[in-house]
Amino acid sequence: MRKGFQFASISLALLFMLSCTRNTDTIGYPTFEQRQQVNALLISGTTNPGQTALEHAREAIAETFGDSKTILLINFASLPEKRDAYLTRMQGLFAEIGPGYEMHSLHDIELDRCAEAVKSAEGFYVSGGNTFLLLRELYDRDVLDLIGERVLGGVPYIGSSAGSNIGGQVIGTTNDFPLVDVPTRLSLGFLPAVFNPHHPDPALDKIQFEARQWKIGEYTRYHENEAVIGVTNPGMLRIRGDEISLVGIGATAFVHSDGEKQVITSTEVGEVSMVLSRSVTR
Repeated sequence: MRKGFQFASISLALLFMLSCTRNTDTIGYPTFEQRQQVNALLISGTTNPGQTALEHAREAIAETFGDSKTILLINFASLPEKRDAYLTRMQGLFAEIGPGYEMHSLHDIELDRCAEAVKSAEGFYVSGGNTFLLLRELYDRDVLDLIGERVLGGVPYIGSSAGSNIGGQVIGTTNDFPLVDVPTRLSLGFLPAVFNPHHPDPALDKIQFEARQWKIGEYTRYHENEAVIGVTNPGMLRIRGDEISLVGIGATAFVHSDGEKQVITSTEVGEVSMVLSRSVTR
């Protein structure tokens, strides 16, 4: 019994040491080559002040989905009791975006059929709410990697807020409280950076802007190998393969990497990917 106890103690100690010495450089983020077919839109805020929900993003949503009309809604960022109502709301909003959309929600599908639903979807819309809850439910259903594979294969992906957070490499700069624990902060990673939605605009709230900049600065000083891109509420990131652009009237993006900060206001095609390419080692 004593030998067995000693062996178990040593094994646990080894596992602990390995977990503490994990090198983020070895994490299997999608490579530059694997991202070439990505077709995605990462929306910072579902609602832009002075507009109705998704009004500022309608054109970009229609362009991203293109001919894909059978959309799988993933609304696990919402509390369970709110998901039915959220589906109804999103179906109404998509009817305003254009004709022919058919939206079903993953929360309505039995656990053993979730993978099948992900495999058959023509497009994904991942809505906002609590990022930790969203990521936890995707891990619990064992569909995160499958969604990632389909997105890398060219299936359109649109995220909003929390849904945009998980498009990045990790959810390290979500603005949400950890409502639940997650197995890991690793997410889809088709955006070669960490996404921060709802980034304050200095022209509208200087105090909140400076506070967010400080927080992200601390994050990137500790996580030296990660770049963070914060996007104000009017803004979206349009991703076409390795070409990443800022879209949205009045949008601004802030890129933090290697102790440097860069501000992007240009909506020129590929502007974001050009900035990231100078700060991110692929």
